[in-house]
This record gives sequence, C-alpha cells and structure tokens, in this order.
Amino acid sequence: MTVKTAVSVPDDLYDRAEQAAKQLGVNRSQLYARALAKYLQDIGPDPVTDRLNELAAEHTKERTARESSAAARFMIDSGVWEW
Repeated sequence: MTVKTAVSVPDDLYDRAEQAAKQLGVNRSQLYARALAKYLQDIGPDPVTDRLNELAAEHTKERTARESSAAARFMIDSGVWEW
C-alpha cells in the first residue's frame, strides 16, 4: 500500500532531485521514498521509544495480565493518565 503526501521543498532542491531521478531512472516518488528510507535508516531507532519498550517488556514480565489491566484501569479512572 502507498500513501500520497504533499511536501514542499526549495526550488533548488527540487531541481536537483529531478535531475537525480532522471539519472537513476526512477520517478520522483521512488526517489523521495528511497531517500526517506535511507535517512530513517541512518538516524537509527528512537532511543526514547526503545527505552519505553524495554520498560514495558520488564513490566509485563513482573506482572500478570490481570494485574497490568487493573493498574491501567486505575490510572485511567483516577485521571493520572492524562497528557
């Protein structure tokens, strides 16, 4: 599945991207998708998300599903879990 999106880029970057797409024999969407995938690979995973996932995994090991559900329900009902 693909999703259409609109992005704004400076004119000079657009021109360079168009030239690169022609040289590579791909369309603009393919070039942008490849570039974004490469960028995301280069920056690596988000350390905050990784740590939260680790903590969640530790929590589920320590508590049963019933205990976790009860704790989550308490937080929601008490209003503690508000952004």
